[in-house]
Amino acid sequence: MSMSADSRLDRLRQDLREYARLSEVRYVPAAVDPVLDALAELWTSSWIGVRTTTHPVRQREVSVRLMNSSPSADPVGALRDAGLLTFTGHPMERLLTQIPAAVPVRWGVDLAVATGVQKIWLVFPELLTVQRMLEFPDVPAAARAHAGHLSRYGGDIGMLAMDFVSHTMNWYSRVLAPGELTPADIATILRELDFAPASDEELTLFARTFNAYRTFSWDAPDMQRICFPVRSDAAGFPTHLDPLLERFVTGAPYADTGPRGFVFYAAYGPTGRYYKVQADYTSALNATFPGGTRPQMR
Repeated sequence: MSMSADSRLDRLRQDLREYARLSEVRYVPAAVDPVLDALAELWTSSWIGVRTTTHPVRQREVSVRLMNSSPSADPVGALRDAGLLTFTGHPMERLLTQIPAAVPVRWGVDLAVATGVQKIWLVFPELLTVQRMLEFPDVPAAARAHAGHLSRYGGDIGMLAMDFVSHTMNWYSRVLAPGELTPADIATILRELDFAPASDEELTLFARTFNAYRTFSWDAPDMQRICFPVRSDAAGFPTHLDPLLERFVTGAPYADTGPRGFVFYAAYGPTGRYYKVQADYTSALNATFPGGTRPQMR
């Protein structure tokens, strides 16, 4: 017998506590419960993933992500109506209105288990060109300054994420075929951006990267970071790189049946790099991928 929606939400709450324990971060019911309740239908009908980072504990967080494929979903409206997402006149808020009015989008939400709503995602079932995205007047100036880089490495845009905590935008390339972005390309990218270099082992891992995403701020002229992900099963995940990765991958709860995947990321910036790990909480068969293309898993 399938679980009721209430039972699935109760299990999600329980499992998020375990994810927080594995990651050594706080779980705050007052931050989590209102968002689960406001978007209850989406939490029980969407793909869900859970992620954390190798940041020091005081900076680390656990966030749970839903991605929904329904064109009628309106998580932004529901969160605003519930008083859980406040618009203050920031340019990213205008983009959340302008972009869906112009092109088809699907939605995602990141909920940080200690603080509440973190990111709003726009997934593009029809990929957008870099030039098309730059036509929106409220895109950060830093993205315009990197138009050549964005077109050269990844090109068409598959997703955007608006971070309501840091007031930044994540700009995601389309899904890349294995080997389309080579280790030599990644080494060149980091050198051109004057970012921390990747190790030889990291470059070898990223021979299978399926995406490149960049972070831009409205308050800074330069790119803040660039990140490369690799999709993997538990056996192929590079857990040896950090004890947190091993603990997370080994203990991550899973609410579905059949094969489950993980994503390993390295994020590079001017002063260093860190790792991220994302676990499927429900099957990726239910995930929404930009342009309808799924990344391959080793």
